[in-house]
Order: sequence, then structure tokens, then C-alpha cells
Amino acid sequence: MNETLLSMQQLVKSSGVDAWVMYDFRGTNSLAWKMLNLKPNAHCTRRWVVVIPAHSAPFKIVHQMERIPLSHVEIEERIYATAAEYEQQLTNGLRGFTRVAMEYSPMNQIPVASKVDAGTIEFIRSIGLTVESSADLSQSFTAVLTDSQIERNELTAKQLRGVVIDAFEFVRTALLADTLVTEYDVQQHILSEFDALGLITESSPIVAIGPNAASPHYAPSKDETSRIEKDMVLLIDAWAREGDAADAVYADITWMGYTGAEVPSDVAEAFHVMASGRNAGLNLVKQRFLAGEPVFGFEVDDACRAKIVSAGRGADFIHRTGHNITTELHGPGVNMDNFETHDTRRILPGTSFSIEPGLYITGGIGMRTEIDVVIKNDGTVCVPTAPMQETVMPLLADEWKQ
Repeated sequence: MNETLLSMQQLVKSSGVDAWVMYDFRGTNSLAWKMLNLKPNAHCTRRWVVVIPAHSAPFKIVHQMERIPLSHVEIEERIYATAAEYEQQLTNGLRGFTRVAMEYSPMNQIPVASKVDAGTIEFIRSIGLTVESSADLSQSFTAVLTDSQIERNELTAKQLRGVVIDAFEFVRTALLADTLVTEYDVQQHILSEFDALGLITESSPIVAIGPNAASPHYAPSKDETSRIEKDMVLLIDAWAREGDAADAVYADITWMGYTGAEVPSDVAEAFHVMASGRNAGLNLVKQRFLAGEPVFGFEVDDACRAKIVSAGRGADFIHRTGHNITTELHGPGVNMDNFETHDTRRILPGTSFSIEPGLYITGGIGMRTEIDVVIKNDGTVCVPTAPMQETVMPLLADEWKQ
């Protein structure tokens, strides 16, 4: 049994369940594929199951036609052909267990951890077992980063911040020269900078003036873009990772500018409210890790949101506080969320996530501040995208950079 499976078994023992049951049909369980290192193009058209008991040897149940995709998982193999044989193998394999963990979330509270269909859960329950969520188990193997990934991500984060600040400089130069500049122009400028640095992105960055930024996921295109003029709020949200490494981790930030010499008081105050929420969430994480105490995703959302609600702006904050980040921009680990979902997963050492409160007024303006937080494997909390933005940048002022 390899090191990963041994680690999984140790985690199963400490969790108190009798076994971890990983089930997949035609790639529906992306978490299991990642944890068991199946090839992305593996030919899987039949059901398979990998069972990791707490106190006995792991085994796999595979169809006789499709033994190859899991051949690299060197544990006992149990073969089936018919539906009846499949059910019998599963029933026999789980006999004697009472509680098992699966990629399932009660009431679908954590959708990213819910990968097993209701019918399979019904079958497991029909043979007398209680099914619990593997959400905390799985994130240990899908969201935890290596020291090398964390170290390289620090460079990516600095490069990304430099590109974003340069994009604001690009806008400033155009406005001072009375040159036409659009959201799309700025977006394409950012993408060209990514190319020069060897960075890649999952999708094109968000560049949005006030009214457009009121839609959090607005992004310009060649055919749909707005001109950036003076005295406008300007939001830039960009994300990228190394382009030459499959295990490279994303950095993801949002900064705000104002295309004038002085930031209006209402804009400055709105940013202050967001930054207070952002800092409250970050401080909670720092305090808990310093004290060696657990901190959960929903608690970070609560800490951030409480500041914004107390300032009377709660209705304008219409999304979760943050998301997990891995080699995927929106990773499978814990989200900072007690709004869209109730994420009860514990934030683990070796993980990365965003804190990004925003305020959005339909027909008015939209604003957001976003940082990345990385918990190093020794428990140190850092912000690789630092320094954090503290005030909106007045792009046409003599001293506009922070």
C-alpha cells in the first residue's frame, strides 16, 4: 500500500468512521479521481469503488471490463460483471461496518464536496450503514499544497500584483493623454503581460467601471466593453499561475482605482467598510492559528460580514467572503462561506484561499477588495499578495500608488 493510502487510512482512524468509501461512475467523483491519481483520459464507463477501512486492508471493486484505470492503485481487487454481483461485492465488503464516509454533503450544504448520487447513498443505507460526509477527509488530499507550491506561489502573487498595478498605470497614461481606452483594452494589456511573464489564466480578467462592476462576474469582451473616462470607479480582478508547471497554484487579487485626482468621500467610505471586513476575517485566521485553535470557513465569513453589516452595508454584500485556491482557481477545499453555503470544514495548514468582500449597488457602482491568504505547512499565516490595498487609488493624482 502506497504512502497516500496509508495516510488516508490514518485519517480514517482518527475520524472515527469505520471506512472511507470512494465511489465513481463515469467521472462523477472528481475528488476521488484526484485523490487516487486517475489519468484524466482514463476510460471509465462502469462503476468502481475503493474502500479504505480504518482497521483492515483497503480493497477496490471494479468491473471485469475496466480493471486498467485503477491498476495503479495496488490494493486487493474484487471483480464484478453483473449488477447483482456489484451489489453483492459492495454488501460483502462493507459487512461489519456501521459508519462510512463518502463524497456526500448532508442537505447538499457543501456542494463542492458532494459527488455521490442519491441512489448510491440510498443503497449504502439500505444495507444498514450510516453515511457521513468525507468533506474534511478529502480536502486533506485535494487542497493541501506542498512547500514548493507555496514558495513558487509567492513569486506568482508578486508578479500578479505588479501586472495589476501596471494596468492602472496603463489607464492613467491614456487618460492624461486624452487617448481612448476601454475595459477591453485594459484586459488585453493584462493578458499580454501574463504572456510576457509566462503566466496563464483560467479565464480573462475582470476590468469594470462602476456600473459594470455592480455585476460581480462582469467581464468585458471585444464586442461588449465600456469606455473608461475620468471620475469613474475602476475595478480590476485578475488571477494567474505559472504556465510551465502542472502543479502551479493560482494567485487571485482585486484592486480598486478612481479615474480622478481625488477619491469621492462615499467611494472612500465604502472601501473602508470592505477593508474593515477583510481585515477582520484575516485577523481571525491569524489569531486562531497563533493560538493553535481550529478555525472554520463559516467563521471567517461571519467575522468579515459582521463588520459590513454593522456599517449598514450588509444588503450590498451579495456573495461569500472567499474561496479555496489550488491548481484550480476555485479549489475543492474549504470556502469562507456562511452565506451561499454553511461551510463547516476546518481551514488546514498548507492551504490557500481568498478573502474578498464586495459592495454592489444595482444601477450604481460595484467595489471589491481581494487578497490571498496562505497557511504554510507549519501554521504560519501569510498574505503573498501583500501589501494589501488600504485606500482607493486616485489615478490622476501626482502620488497615486500605494
